[in-house]
Amino acid sequence: MTISRSSLSRALGLALPFAAGMAVAVPAQGAKASSHTVRKGDTLWEIARAYLGDPFLWPQIYKLNTEVVKDPHWIYPGELLKLEGAPGQTAVPTTDTPPPAPAAIPAPRSEVTPSAPAPAPAPSPMPMAERAQGGQGQQPDDGLGLFRRLRVTSLDESYATYREVKYHPLRQGEFHSAGFLTEGEALPFGTLLGPVTPEQIQSGRSRAAMQIYTAVGMAPPDGASYAKGDLLLVVNRREGPVGYGEIVIPTGLVRVTGQNGSQAVGEVIALYGSMRDGQSVMPAEKFTDPGAADWRKVENGVEGHVLAPRDGRELRRPQEILFLDIGKAAGLSMGDLLTIIRTPGPQDKSAANAVAEEMATVQVVHLRDKTATVKVVTVASPDIRPGTRVKQVAKLPN
Repeated sequence: MTISRSSLSRALGLALPFAAGMAVAVPAQGAKASSHTVRKGDTLWEIARAYLGDPFLWPQIYKLNTEVVKDPHWIYPGELLKLEGAPGQTAVPTTDTPPPAPAAIPAPRSEVTPSAPAPAPAPSPMPMAERAQGGQGQQPDDGLGLFRRLRVTSLDESYATYREVKYHPLRQGEFHSAGFLTEGEALPFGTLLGPVTPEQIQSGRSRAAMQIYTAVGMAPPDGASYAKGDLLLVVNRREGPVGYGEIVIPTGLVRVTGQNGSQAVGEVIALYGSMRDGQSVMPAEKFTDPGAADWRKVENGVEGHVLAPRDGRELRRPQEILFLDIGKAAGLSMGDLLTIIRTPGPQDKSAANAVAEEMATVQVVHLRDKTATVKVVTVASPDIRPGTRVKQVAKLPN
């Protein structure tokens, strides 16, 4: 098949207009356009390539048309774009930025004019001690700041660093949540009756669960009553080591707010565990904060033994609670540090005898006459069993 030169010329002549339609329409050579009407498919990149010869110059076109083009990524058919500014208007500066002016030469000392008075110093931030007290006219801190609804007055207060807060080795939350042994004493236990407001959504639980700020009813023991403002400890009770009474495990704190007939009404202000109706309530002991203090080493400290863990775990871990068979009568004080020491002697599964070594360090967080409640601070060997020896190693200053 033979294709004539005239046929080829006609085919090329028909194809070229279609190809031209896919690019930005440009005026005839020699004519300099001052504007461009956007067509479907146009972009600032292609318009800059067609009119300015370089697609990277598209910002010049955009800067001349900011009143029409709000976003350089989006231009719409029918928009009229200026390609050159009005006389004196340019898209980019025509001159370089002038160099900075030379620094002024200071005048002779004798001609120096008096300087303006220095600005008044900015007020220093409130010390953390004052922040903790909350300023005058507010309620004193009772150690329950973790559960109190506070109002932050400035960002400085909300972002206070831990470096500004001195370490307190004893805290009210640990004192009240640790629990203790009754030592056979008959304590005045009342009963937690449950929420005073019925559930809005019925649940399948047989016992109601209380949350923070729940209003609850309580029945005091026979012959007793609770007054508004009283702080009550809600506890679980179970059998303790032989000869040491019951184990008392706190689940939260309730502050009495009023009366409802013969029942007392209170608000849950702290939770330490699962608080449910039927648990016991008793007046909370007063906590005395020793403040920020460091321990002092003790030589020949008192010794005793581990009675039992508060919870039924086999291995010990930091923050776990243990009971000891020594208390106030033996010379222990709140905050004392003791070391739990492995008893040397034969082992069950080894021919080598065990050596006396430190297994853990504990801190006294609650005291009674014959027993102490301690919190595990550090653990080197977690297999601490009842009967393991303990020794006092440090005390807080009186």
